[in-house]
Parts: sequence; structure tokens; C-alpha cells
Amino acid sequence: MSDRQIRTAGALLTVAALGSVVGCATIPGSSSPEVISSYAASPSLDNVPVPQPGQAPDLLLRSFFSASAHPLNNHQAAREFLTSDAADSWQDATGTLILSRIDLNADGAASGNGLSYTVRGTVTGSLGTGGAFQAGYRSYEDTIDMVLVDGDWRIDRLPSGVIMDRNDFTSAYQARDIYFLDPTRRFLVPDRRWTYSRQENVGSSLISLLAAGPRDSLADGVVSSLSSDVVVKARDGESGGFTVDLQGLSAMDAEGVRTLAAQIIWTLADSDVRGPYRILADGVPVGSGQSEPGDTWSIDDARDLDPHAVPDEPLRALRDGALVDVSDDGASSVGGWTASGELESAAYSSDGTVAAVSGHGDEPRSLLVGAPEGSPVTVNTSDQISRPSWTADGQWLYAVTDGEQVRRWSMTASGRMSEATVDFAMLNSLGLDNPTISEFTVSRDGTRAAMIINGRLFVSVLENSSGSDESQDSAGARLGTPVPVATNLGDTAVSVGWRPDGELLVGTRANDTPVWMVAVDGSMQTQLTSRNVTAPVVAVASTGTTEYILDGRALLQIGYGAGEVGSTDTTSDFWREVPALQGARAVPVTVR
Repeated sequence: MSDRQIRTAGALLTVAALGSVVGCATIPGSSSPEVISSYAASPSLDNVPVPQPGQAPDLLLRSFFSASAHPLNNHQAAREFLTSDAADSWQDATGTLILSRIDLNADGAASGNGLSYTVRGTVTGSLGTGGAFQAGYRSYEDTIDMVLVDGDWRIDRLPSGVIMDRNDFTSAYQARDIYFLDPTRRFLVPDRRWTYSRQENVGSSLISLLAAGPRDSLADGVVSSLSSDVVVKARDGESGGFTVDLQGLSAMDAEGVRTLAAQIIWTLADSDVRGPYRILADGVPVGSGQSEPGDTWSIDDARDLDPHAVPDEPLRALRDGALVDVSDDGASSVGGWTASGELESAAYSSDGTVAAVSGHGDEPRSLLVGAPEGSPVTVNTSDQISRPSWTADGQWLYAVTDGEQVRRWSMTASGRMSEATVDFAMLNSLGLDNPTISEFTVSRDGTRAAMIINGRLFVSVLENSSGSDESQDSAGARLGTPVPVATNLGDTAVSVGWRPDGELLVGTRANDTPVWMVAVDGSMQTQLTSRNVTAPVVAVASTGTTEYILDGRALLQIGYGAGEVGSTDTTSDFWREVPALQGARAVPVTVR
């Protein structure tokens, strides 16, 4: 177990009790505090269910499950529904399961003063240390015994741990992003956590999660400029803003200060903890480099690591095997080798380099890479090559050959493409017969991959197995354990792409549910409108404000603004053809 894991063992699942301790709160809990917060009032428990006199046993049991969504004081609100002995013995900290719904069935009529209920449901995931949602799908069944106490029903025996109905979970908890760094330290990487929505001191909770480090499954794919031995004091500023004091911070160069500040600033700003931000090292102000030492920081000081940055690039598309630029005035050929008429998929990098799969009929496919106006280089020839995928900086290119071999290329200093295979042995852990990867696309920061295997959607961390925090050398790429994030889609997934906000846009072959947005941790799946869509949806792309799909007939678009997963706000309630490509089957190509 690592030092960081030892320090965070026993951490509260959602750091919800931050403000409930008089004086200061230690988050996460261990013998040595990492984050110390100033006093904050206890969160309100208004409108939390309480036992009602004469309440029917099944209704009381449902109220208990709703109260279980409020974790303050070791789930004190839920313990009010238990007998005294059960309240003393209930082990609520052994785990938290989220069920799609909770079904109750009485095991016969009441016998004397006792009654038993069978609780059933489908587990969609669990809430782990630090509010990390872990997708997992299985059936759930257990028994709860109830007794009459002074004429009112109370729970006398129940399983350890907490179970929550999904609706109660999303009502009481809020998703927030904690930001770490990719191994090259060029990008901030979101680590989605679920925190109790009623806590008073959100900023201190967020900084505590940042100090505790990434979730276990992400640990080998990211780094942090905040070392595990630093003690952090976080508090609201006396005249506004927020202060973070780093105690025991080692000497750090300007680049280290820049990336550390970006982690802190964007973690706070994304959750509406407003600046200006004061960052101190052992009480001494750390300057932003753009102002006098001791001045505060703002979002503008961390703009170069903006995790929401979207390149100002036009939509492009593959039409009749050729790459075209799409504008309000029409579609025009990109030209050069991309106009060959033999391209079946393509990816456009931020520096203008194109990667495209070329071929037709039963002949082998070739992966070509180069600027449109130049001569492309053939980097691979195989029977099958998946749609290529670039990281946002254009440094890494990924594709899957013959449905099973994950490959990665990088541009060398001499301008040549260097190839390296990716260790994908963890695919064997899925237990699938003849697993075939039909889609493989990397996140803009290069730390995660979304893939469709045998029609099912998975997300995996691209781990840095070289042991170096500073690089992703060609010998250090390893695919982490793939996690199913949308089991409700079954084996209907056909296409997947990353949205700029880090969520997934998914196309399926299901007529009634052809398009979805899926959270990367599997905590949310939102069906988008199917109006004017004909399955299958064989290609998807997103610019953050506009989603694009290629369905069974044409290239379609819909505006979704800055909405997040779970939001149904759109600028339209139906998909419409891209005006410049009406009547054409074209594959959308966007730059991330």
C-alpha cells in the first residue's frame, strides 16, 4: 500500500462531514491531517425524512432509504428509523450501493410484533473512497426485519452498508471534477467525484480530495504537482475569494508552481468556488508570475491549462471518400491526398496533420498520416484498421488493427512517425469470447480510452507503465482494466466519441434509443432525442455546443449548448441535416 493510500485509508466517502465538526475538520481521516478547514456551521437537514407516528411499515422503510442519502454524523438521519440496538450496531461505513430502483415485498403478514421485507433491485454502481463512483451492474437482494416499538414500526435488523435509490442519490449528491495532470503535464485531467450537496465548505472539501490524490483506477495514468506529504490549510477569504496554504511544500520551479496552481484553481472554479485565489507556501504568498509576488491568482493565470478549451476549427467531414471543409456556404474539398475518394475514416490533429484509413472492397487497409498538401506516410497496413484518434496536442495517434491490436504512434524530432504497441493484456479480464474492438478513441488529454468491444461500451485508463512521471515513452503504454460504463445499452453500441467536457457521445443500433450521452465514470447515461434519427448511428462527433451523428441516412446535428450529462436542455428537440451536406452520407470530423 502506498504512503498516499495509507494516509487516506478510512477517508469519508463523500467528505460530507467537513463542516460538522466544531473547530476544525480533518479530511480525509487518518492520524495525520492533510487538509484543515476553519469552522463552518453544520449543514441543514431540513426536508430530510423522519419517522412519522403510525407510519405504514413499507412507507417507513422507503423513508429510511431516502434518509440514507444524507451521511452527516454517521447517517444519523437514517438511524432514527432503527431500534436502539440496531442503531448502535449498524455498520454504515462498509460500502454504499446505488440501485436503479428499490422494490419491497413483505415476507408474509406481520407475525406478532414483527415483519420482514425482501429488498430487491439492480445495482448500477458503488460510491467509493473520496466520492469516486465505480460502475458495476448486478442484482441485489437482502432482507430487513422490522418490529413494533411503542406502537410504531422500526427497523430491527438490516444488512451492513448503505443502499440508495438512484433518484435519492442524484438529489443529495453532486458531481464535481478534481483535476490532476497527464504524465506530460500539458493537460489537466478530470477525476469525477460525488460530494454531498448540503455541505457548507465546498472549497475545503475539494482541496481535501485533491490532496488525497486520484482514485485508484486513475493513479497510474496521471500525476500531481501536489505531493502526498504536504499538509494543506484551506479557508474562505475574509473579504472574499479563497485561500490555500501548503505546508511542507518542497522547492518548486516556475513550471511546478504553474501546474500546481492550475490544479487548485480549476478544481475550485469548476465548482463555483470563486476567486481571487491566494496560494501560500508555509504562509508565504506564491505569486502567479504575471503579477507581483504575493498577489492573488485568477482563472486567467491558469488559462493555458483550461480543461474546457475548444479549438476554433471548422467542422470537416468525409464525403464520398474525400475530406471536405464544412461552412455555412457549403462544403469544399480539403485537397491533396485527402481527396483520393478512398478514405473511409479520418482524424484531424490540432496542428493540421491528418490521419486517415484508406482502402476499398476486400483489400487491406492503410493508415496514412500527413499534411493534406504534402505526401502522406503509410504507418500501418492491416486487414482492418479502426477510426484513428489523436490526443489534443497532436503528439499521440491511436488506432486498433484487426480488431485486437491497440497501437500508438508519436511524431519524432525528425518528423518521422514512431510506432509502439500498447499492452492490452487486461482485455482478458473481461472474460469475453473473441473480443473485437470496433471503436477506440482517446480523451483529449490522452489518459483514457473509450472503446466498443463486441458492441459494449468500456472506458480504460491508459497507464504509464514506464515508471516515469515526466513522459509517456513508447515502451510505457498499458491499457488498464476496461470498465463497462453503460451496461443498459447492452451490445447495441456502434460508435463513440469524446465531448470537450470529458463525457461520451454514443451511437447505437437501437431504433428507440439511438443516441446517448454517458458519464466517463458510468454514473449517468442520458438518452438524447431520437426525433428524425434512423438507426444505426455509425459515427459521432462533438464540439461541445453541437453534436453530430451519421445515422442510416445522413449527417445530422443538434445544439446542446454547454449542457452536462443528465441535462436535457437543447436548442432544438429534433436532429436536422447539416445544411452544407444535405442528402449526403458524410462522416463528421472535428478537432479537439
